[in-house]
Amino acid sequence: MRHLRRRSGFVLVAGTALTLFASACSSGTSPNSSSTQVSSGSASDSAGVAYASKQVSLYGAVPTFKTPGPPVDVSKVKGKSVFVIPLVPNPFNQSIQNTMQYLANKAGIKYTIYPNQGLVSQWVQAFNQALAQKPDLIILSTAPDPRELQPQLRAAKAAGIPVLVTHFYDESSPAPPKCLACGAGVTALETAPFYRAGRAEADWMIADSGGKAHVLIVSSNDILPSPPTVAVIENELKAHCPGCTYTDVNVPVSEWNTKVGSTVSAQLQQHPDINYVDCLYDAMVQTAVPGVQLAGKAGQVKVVSYNGSTFALKYIQDGNVMGMDVGEPTVWIGYAVMDQAFRILSGAGALPNETTPIRIWDKSNIAQAGTPPSLTQGYGNAYVAGYDKLWSVTWPGYTG
Repeated sequence: MRHLRRRSGFVLVAGTALTLFASACSSGTSPNSSSTQVSSGSASDSAGVAYASKQVSLYGAVPTFKTPGPPVDVSKVKGKSVFVIPLVPNPFNQSIQNTMQYLANKAGIKYTIYPNQGLVSQWVQAFNQALAQKPDLIILSTAPDPRELQPQLRAAKAAGIPVLVTHFYDESSPAPPKCLACGAGVTALETAPFYRAGRAEADWMIADSGGKAHVLIVSSNDILPSPPTVAVIENELKAHCPGCTYTDVNVPVSEWNTKVGSTVSAQLQQHPDINYVDCLYDAMVQTAVPGVQLAGKAGQVKVVSYNGSTFALKYIQDGNVMGMDVGEPTVWIGYAVMDQAFRILSGAGALPNETTPIRIWDKSNIAQAGTPPSLTQGYGNAYVAGYDKLWSVTWPGYTG
């Protein structure tokens, strides 16, 4: 028999956020809150562990390439121009953008990027400069929030300049103009596997614990996909792990450096049965790991997360509290972005969506990420031949 005790309305809010995000009707964030599932366990425990183990095996393997759409004539994009506005400079984003620039150069596209520190005022300034230059395509890369750029998007639409938004929306999002804040002038998306990664995190904890995971989920509800991703993790635990429990807390992005570690430490002391800390984004891990150590729980608690940043993978390699990270292939993402760009620039028309795979990294396969780990290793290179075939080119694969 399963029991659910709510100390607040977060589960309802998160479920509502998932519905609203999918329908692109509205947006919002949840306040600091938490919920716990408690179960007496049942004969279905073993079935849940078997299911989760199968998912872990699937996502722990080298990803395969799936053709995203019909071929595109890349020769038609020569001489075109793109203006790229990135989110913030970090190794993950820069690897994607370096790949984009490499492919743009190969295709004969003029590539302009506007470096910034992630301030809305800088995004506005960059967008206004792009409008003045009149490129053939504007790319919001990894991605400045379209909700903050509504006047600029309307201006781009009026000027006939298409806008591609990358790695901001989950892959379940509807295509423009129905996606959230897209109606003003977003043309196409390259999406992120936020919810798929959340399910993979939950499955790994179920399998690793033998169906006895007691999870602290550390979220940031001011990031658009966070509340629904929390709901995905909790729903996966509820569906496949009667013996699992969870507690969730919210730490805003602006407080990651100052609050994640102390929050984790306090929660571990308040809930001594917690044996997994699931940080939604691995940028939190650098302070979450010391939080586990401060609570005296190293060796008893494992941290799991998402993104595949090299420092987090190094923690796994060193056996330093980190148990698993769901990684994304940054070079592959760059190829997917430019596939959408080529389709728009060539006149073929964008795909409804273009997304990329994930890979679970843990002690069983972390050596394949390189020593020390690299953003570009361990994902195979099937996508290079796959995209070359789509584009009718034979370009050397970008290696970072």
